[in-house]
Amino acid sequence: MKNQICILILLVLLGGVLSAEGSQEAPQELIFADLSWDSVMVHNRIAAFIIENGLEGNYSCDFMAGGTMPSITGLVNGNIDIDMESWHSNFREVYEKHISEGSFIDLGKNLPDAPQGWYVPRYVIEGDKDRGIAPMAPDLKTTDDLPRYWNLFKDPEDPEKGLIYLGISGWAITEDNVALFEEKNLGEYYNQSIPGSAPSVAATMDAAFKKGEGWIGYWWEPTAIMGKLDMVMIEDTRYPPADCNILVTADLPERAPDVVDFLKNYKTTVAQNNEFLAKMTELDTDAQGAAEWFLKNKEDVWTPWVDAETAERVKAALAE
Repeated sequence: MKNQICILILLVLLGGVLSAEGSQEAPQELIFADLSWDSVMVHNRIAAFIIENGLEGNYSCDFMAGGTMPSITGLVNGNIDIDMESWHSNFREVYEKHISEGSFIDLGKNLPDAPQGWYVPRYVIEGDKDRGIAPMAPDLKTTDDLPRYWNLFKDPEDPEKGLIYLGISGWAITEDNVALFEEKNLGEYYNQSIPGSAPSVAATMDAAFKKGEGWIGYWWEPTAIMGKLDMVMIEDTRYPPADCNILVTADLPERAPDVVDFLKNYKTTVAQNNEFLAKMTELDTDAQGAAEWFLKNKEDVWTPWVDAETAERVKAALAE
């Protein structure tokens, strides 16, 4: 009987130990909003690598694909924990409503500014001596000048008019671009193009640049194409710099205070983003590859975000 009691006690104690070990081994999962542009996907993986390999808390990270507004809904209902690039200037009323209700928390800027407006290749205005390109539209300063230069931006499907790329279908900013197009009465001289994806627009920009031809349309920074091509914005199309902040779901400071402290320190510049996005294209790698390139080559940027011990753990993980 004593032996049976002892065995029972041992089994209970062993079960308790295994249960405790199991709870310690089960990491807390953090979900990042994997939005539809490259820079946020790279930021997600930079942050995730540091969180998983550097912080002392036990975390695993995953990524949920989706558009801007579905991701905001995910932050509100707790299905998403972190949005590394809010761009909430483009949906200010929704942002302010949820901030006032405490549905999510703004940790501050990832980027100090995020330019957006209508761009043309610099050689269109200034020429490019190295490529033997003379200035095509030296007096192009505002949208008021566009009617007399329409033939530089011909629509390949309708060569009697120019073509302006006004943004991506479904984006809030595209509606603003259409409104500007109509306000300036550009329809007499130009057609509108509103493709379904950013890569398709970037491809047209890149193709025109390689040929030394005209191109005009809405774009933004940071993006890989802006790290690669020399583009200049038409000043009267410049929108106020977008608020590109880091948002987290409301209870994250309680669940993962060390993650929140780290994200409060996370800061980059447009130039740094353009660089790692251009490198992503140059190396023909994915967002994870670009993130690891950044962590290996830009220690001066990311090590101030964390303490020395965390930085050493991240470096050790990169070396594996």
